Amino acid sequence: MSVLVQSRDPRRRLGVRARLPLFAGVVAPCLVALCCSCRTHTAAAPLKRVSVLSRKISLTGKVVPVDFYLPKGVKAAPVVIIAHGFTRSRLNMAGWGSLLASNGFMVAIPDLPAFADRVQNSRAISELLGVIEKGHLPAQPELAGGAALIGYSMGGFSTLLAASSNRSVRCWIGLDPVNAGQKGVEAAQKLSIPCAVLRAEPAAWNMRGNARHLVGALSCPFIALRVMDATHSDPEDPTDSLAELLCGKSDPPRHRTFERYTLATLRAVFFGDTASLAILEAAARDPAVTDVASRRLEDFPAQGRPH
Repeated sequence: MSVLVQSRDPRRRLGVRARLPLFAGVVAPCLVALCCSCRTHTAAAPLKRVSVLSRKISLTGKVVPVDFYLPKGVKAAPVVIIAHGFTRSRLNMAGWGSLLASNGFMVAIPDLPAFADRVQNSRAISELLGVIEKGHLPAQPELAGGAALIGYSMGGFSTLLAASSNRSVRCWIGLDPVNAGQKGVEAAQKLSIPCAVLRAEPAAWNMRGNARHLVGALSCPFIALRVMDATHSDPEDPTDSLAELLCGKSDPPRHRTFERYTLATLRAVFFGDTASLAILEAAARDPAVTDVASRRLEDFPAQGRPH
């Protein structure tokens, strides 16, 4: 299953597959070659108390690289799997791996095996979770407390599909996710776990903010909000110049807002952290966000624990 181990920081290899985000169905074929050579200008946060392990793993019959961010000095931890956006790669989410691992989570970020097949990618995410649950990977903390799935853009849709059908998943977070018709709505309706939907401003690359349809279908405990003035580039870490040209300039304070609510959601669900729950409960008073909606936030810790 695993055919290669590497110890280099994967964020140094961003030029290998750094491409533009989301549903570029019409322009993607013309732009992919340009994206591959686009230099990164937004550096991911430095690793602190985190080790990085890169491996190649067979998912849905295709061998893909997966980067693992492991908290040092932690014997047991929940796992978070993070999915990148359309035509992007795991390297565009490396900063999230560092952030979450330094906060006590075991993080896995794969290159999704399918270019545009969201269902195949959802199966790959579930397969990766199965590999982790079986303990096939060395040098990892013991898995404890279940799993969370996080997805950006098209990766948000794939992780939603996986979360709706995998009983090991205890939390789903969409970072400016996109909906793809009735299938996404049906998946959202199936969720009973805590979730968060963190959106940017409506624009072409997030399908005019159509994640609001996912929010409307949720009946589980959730928080949903829109980061003020955010572009579709803001959730990535690191992003690149071409993504900013197409999707809007990224902004560190706006990115930190995405980080704050993502981390608060995870810490409330998995650690029962009261300060994090207070952040979520106070979101309506935060000038950095708008369109705040929530349901049964007090159930986040209870619903997030394994049965």
